[in-house]
Amino acid sequence: MMNMDFFNRICLAVILGILAAAGVHWLKGRGQGEVGQEERGVFSLTADSRIRWLALPLILYGLTAIRCIGFGSIPAGFNQDGAMAAVDAMALADYGTDRFGNWLPAHFQAWGYGQMSVLLSYLMAPFIKLWGLNSVTARLPMLLASIAGAMALYGLVKDIFGSRAGLLALLCAAVAPWHFMQSRWALDCNMFPHMFILGLYFLNRGLKKGRYLYVSMIFFALCMYAYGVAFYMVPVFLLVSCILLLLSRRISWKQAMLSMAVYFGISWPIYGTMLINFMGWETVRLPFTTMAFFPESMRSGDILFFSQRPLEQLWLNGRTLWRQVFLQKPDLLWNALDDFGSLYHCSMPLVLTGAGITVYHAVKGEKKIRISCMLLLVYWGTAVLTGLFINYVNINRINIIFYSHLAFAGIAAYTVIKEWRRLAAGLAAVYGLMLILFLNQYFTDWAERMESCFFADFIEAVEYAGDLEADYYYITPDSQSDGSWWVSQILTMYAVKMDAKYFQGETNIFRGAEISYDDRYHFYNASGDLIHDNAYIVYVVREDRLGDYDPGRFMRRQFGGYYVVVPWAYAR
Repeated sequence: MMNMDFFNRICLAVILGILAAAGVHWLKGRGQGEVGQEERGVFSLTADSRIRWLALPLILYGLTAIRCIGFGSIPAGFNQDGAMAAVDAMALADYGTDRFGNWLPAHFQAWGYGQMSVLLSYLMAPFIKLWGLNSVTARLPMLLASIAGAMALYGLVKDIFGSRAGLLALLCAAVAPWHFMQSRWALDCNMFPHMFILGLYFLNRGLKKGRYLYVSMIFFALCMYAYGVAFYMVPVFLLVSCILLLLSRRISWKQAMLSMAVYFGISWPIYGTMLINFMGWETVRLPFTTMAFFPESMRSGDILFFSQRPLEQLWLNGRTLWRQVFLQKPDLLWNALDDFGSLYHCSMPLVLTGAGITVYHAVKGEKKIRISCMLLLVYWGTAVLTGLFINYVNINRINIIFYSHLAFAGIAAYTVIKEWRRLAAGLAAVYGLMLILFLNQYFTDWAERMESCFFADFIEAVEYAGDLEADYYYITPDSQSDGSWWVSQILTMYAVKMDAKYFQGETNIFRGAEISYDDRYHFYNASGDLIHDNAYIVYVVREDRLGDYDPGRFMRRQFGGYYVVVPWAYAR
């Protein structure tokens, strides 16, 4: 088997060599008065607009095609947060409420002790309404948002550096492990970077056509419903950008005020929800939304400002940010493959070179692109600050930074190839081989390991048990860890497609029985001696509890590490 550490070092050396060769070639050409090879070689292939427009759909097709392979089945099972988003989305589709009965909430109650953003669930709801709740309909919004985000990245870089640079940035997104992996499972916070890059794209376009400024505010407002971290980044980004654009006379005060009106006109319910919880006020119910008070913690301990030792925590956050984002150290299995990192381990020199090139153009570049480069750098800077504000970031918590890194990588690749066309072959070889190796591991070893992480066996067992339409269910509370009954509950609701009205107690009829939810579903380990007036009882138990059920009295059906246990009298 290939030693990936050694291979990554070789690829890093190749990338560094390519950058060094481009630098030497630039210095040599500068001394001889040459201006590079913009219209020759590789770039001559895209000089014709017809060929350039063919390249765009081909890259987009490849990006989409590899993300659709095994979509819905890999990763197997479902993440507990994604399951919760899907269950609330089904309630929204059926009744316009979350699973607890709150009308069009601006923020979800989620686990109670920690809340959840709503945008992903609202985007899921139409698909679930049309085709029912399943892994495809629940994951499809993230895939579509990822494709839209990649196109916004292309458009942003194209508008600043030209179509060829945009194509290379799109190609970087197409092969990036982070962009690939997050598009294939449903996690609410992963919607944030896509909404932001769409906002930035339209903001930059608005510098030429003012109406796009207001379109950008729609997406920046939607960021607030995508991830709580947006509160620490989006307002700062918008404030700095507004000052920058006003000082450079790229927008007027009237445009700034109208943009602010659009932004707050869409986002005020989530700001209102945060204010209600900060002040401890009562829940506010309006005809078009609910701004709820959550009596439990708002997870403020995850933020630097609420830490007991903020200076010490700031140092730890900076160290974690450096390790996770710039060194790409191992992260959670569902966020990254250790052998490849978020953007491949060899990519950081390209990213930093692209950042340097952007700084250069922001200071000394052509006047027409300076302000756009500044906006891109403000994005990067506020993303880095956000990483410092969050305690112990991982990839999904700092996901906002990766589009800026993809943009920088595309800009660097464009500059390198523009300077010396022969270097394109080296870049193509490194990233082509990296992509092949990444996809091979993702669809084989990684897919097998993810089955337990995303509770595939447990969900399959509960789906089977639900089809039995028993009178009572006793389901293990140990699906994630010992005593994690709330995880077992939400996964059960996802697996059996539980009706929200039934969960709320407004109806007692569900899947073949007329028994209330609280009486029917129990999330604790019960022994086989339990008796309910000869009622039909089904158990879903972890393998280590199987000894509590006498095989002479119970039929036991295995689903990986779990068993569905049924009295022989009711066995089918």
